[in-house]
Amino acid sequence: MFNSPTLNQSKSLFWVLHLGGWGAFTLLNLAGRQYFIHFHYVELINSLVLGLSLILASYGLRKYYQKYLDVQNMLAGSLHIFLGSLLSSLLSMLIYALIIVPNQSSLFKVEHPELIQQIILSFPVLFILMVAWSAFYAGFKKQQQLKAAQQQQQALTESLKGAQLDVLLSQINPHFLFNAINNIRALILEDSMKARDMLANLSQVMRHTMQIDRSQVINFNDEIAVVEQYIALNKLQFENKLSVQYDIDPSTKMLPLPPMILQLLVENAIKHGISKLKHGGEIVIRSAIADEQWLIAVENSGELLVNQSNSTHTGIGINNIKQRLALMYGEKSTLSLASSSIGVKATITIPLNN
Repeated sequence: MFNSPTLNQSKSLFWVLHLGGWGAFTLLNLAGRQYFIHFHYVELINSLVLGLSLILASYGLRKYYQKYLDVQNMLAGSLHIFLGSLLSSLLSMLIYALIIVPNQSSLFKVEHPELIQQIILSFPVLFILMVAWSAFYAGFKKQQQLKAAQQQQQALTESLKGAQLDVLLSQINPHFLFNAINNIRALILEDSMKARDMLANLSQVMRHTMQIDRSQVINFNDEIAVVEQYIALNKLQFENKLSVQYDIDPSTKMLPLPPMILQLLVENAIKHGISKLKHGGEIVIRSAIADEQWLIAVENSGELLVNQSNSTHTGIGINNIKQRLALMYGEKSTLSLASSSIGVKATITIPLNN
């Protein structure tokens, strides 16, 4: 998506090309009328009024294209170009006639009975000019869209790389690693087999964290597997104080999503919900499809604070999720925090048609 400076630059470039192009046409028209040989003011007035008419009509054409022209659809785009060029040609002819015809006596010192007929006969030339302008505009717009897509892709790649560092420093934080390692060490004397399994879980979680920049998406089923290992490690600390339930629609297991999205939601639920409860609590992970939307929800027994609805107070994990969802899906995906029957519910919506 373009920021404000880029939009301003695009508008400025349009006006430079727009006025410069029609200005050059006006000069060529004057040269064709041999104005620079005879310097007759009638030719100058004709060319200036025609240039002004074309400038105004093509500006209106631009507004029409901004609303209706889709350069991705060749057939529909061609129809709009034909219709827009036709209407703008008629508009430029009308503007020229409204200026010249009522004032021909004062401008030219004589009235031409065939003036209106001559204006009407000029329509094919005006139509060709508008088609040429439209083709240039469509090509320019297509180029801008390609550039925007490249910028969005680059921003997504940079965001994923930045997310890896944020996860290493914050989401999978040193405090979690310290607790996991100490819990595994204490478990070695009690249950060496379980300690070995927990060490394998920690290894898988960290491997997943280190490799999130290698792909833009991951299957939801693989994400769930990592989350299960992450929860198992946390249960070493919380023991029976942490209860986790899953309500997963099987049809969503192979759907793609940005890596670590679910894990960060679970981490947020443990950190800001379960860990603050004296007797622990429950986490419910849900995944379902409704109204062409994929809904992923993580509920916990905590309490929703007033400032948690403000994105500036939701922490690095939640803000990273929002940023990555926006880069991947634009405005079609959302992340919301709200109170629920359990306590707090974080819900992600992802469009299925993406």
